[in-house]
Amino acid sequence: MARILVLGGSGFIGSNLIAALLDRSHVIFNFDRPGTSPKQFEKYSNYKFIPGSLSDSSHVRMVFDQQPYDKVIYLVSTLLPSSGYLEFIQERDINLVALFEVLRNMESNGCSDILFFSSGGTVYGLNGKSENKEEDPCLPFTYYGYTKWALEEYIRFLSRTTSVKYTIVRPSNPYGSGQNLFGKQGLIAVALGRVMANKPIEIWGDGQVIRDYLYIDDLVNAICLLLDIPACNQTFNVGSGLGASVNQIIEVVKEATGFPVQVQYSPARKIDVPVNILNIDKIKSTVSWEPKINLDEGIVKLWREMQSKSNL
Repeated sequence: MARILVLGGSGFIGSNLIAALLDRSHVIFNFDRPGTSPKQFEKYSNYKFIPGSLSDSSHVRMVFDQQPYDKVIYLVSTLLPSSGYLEFIQERDINLVALFEVLRNMESNGCSDILFFSSGGTVYGLNGKSENKEEDPCLPFTYYGYTKWALEEYIRFLSRTTSVKYTIVRPSNPYGSGQNLFGKQGLIAVALGRVMANKPIEIWGDGQVIRDYLYIDDLVNAICLLLDIPACNQTFNVGSGLGASVNQIIEVVKEATGFPVQVQYSPARKIDVPVNILNIDKIKSTVSWEPKINLDEGIVKLWREMQSKSNL
């Protein structure tokens, strides 16, 4: 059992991860914006919500001074892969400075173990690789990817100059329970949401872009296994290890829903790398993990959950 501070734990990934950690009897402190605590966690005696803002350095210091933590999980991000320069500047002033404060307070309060969520989908960028290993070059092509890479580099710097040790996770494209069906990211969830609303699925380009998709339960299981071992200054890809094009996703959505699917194609975006698949050999050999839910099963699973909630 560990005392874990989760920063930004009320979103899609965070809420699924916290649920799994609570079931494993860890004591969870979720530091996030006021009013965002998932209500399903209120029944747990080993859960505490700490409302606040990471941009307030005095509040960050108070969170660390109030009680000890064994591990910190950093999930905070205000950018999307499509975000531009203005959003990047805001992220720089909020998230980068926030991470600096978190790491500084970790060391001064004796917590030396951080798990940082980066992005396997964007940090590799246009590096000439279709399947990316952790040691492959990172040439991000978006402000989102660059920000994640910059935060990774700062964490590595701190690990060389302080007692802080890290585990960096580069997830592929997660999807599943609790994801926003009407947001600006998450192809699978948004596509199913559009089908449910009887609206066309909007696609950038010709649908040939290939990505790696991972069901949220598999991602969460991987994170739990990594948390069970001490941080060892390592970076891990976490994905399916398989690629699927946007058009293939649309076909699976058609099969899973049995509904008419309308598709609206728009001009391609420069930010979309043609192929990005994650090599997952490292995490498989380190913690004996591998994904269990394939793409067809995952999409059916999410669709059935949506149907049960909407009475379709």
